[in-house]
Amino acid sequence: MINEYECALSGVTSPGAQVDESDGMEDCPVGWTKVRFTRRQYNPTWIMLQQLKATTVDNLVRQHSGGHPENATPEQRMVVTLQVEANYHALEKDTPMYLLDVDDVVFLSDSGEVAKSINEIREMLGLEPIEEPEEQEEEEETGLTAG
Repeated sequence: MINEYECALSGVTSPGAQVDESDGMEDCPVGWTKVRFTRRQYNPTWIMLQQLKATTVDNLVRQHSGGHPENATPEQRMVVTLQVEANYHALEKDTPMYLLDVDDVVFLSDSGEVAKSINEIREMLGLEPIEEPEEQEEEEETGLTAG
């Protein structure tokens, strides 16, 4: 399946190019830039599972200590904790601790004003600017190359 790409700055669209998995750009057209923003966060389900386990341990310790958890020995608390861990092990194993938010943005980076905007973003991030197409053409005409 070939995707259609839309430049996030100019709105220009382009169908994807030939699929090539070797460079990680899949079918992104030549001359386009793909930026990926990935944010790692805790999985709310994993957090709820941890809270459920802690509450279950507290409730069982309270039951086994006659309603007075402060009277429970460390050994009793450990036994209850091991039982709860064993009960929830399969669920916890299948529940990832983290979730990723991934957003891909594409730009037609070989296009005038868009290329300038991309370079501004790159500079803000501490990256070297990409050479704009006009600069490449001027160098070819004068015989000068960056070195």
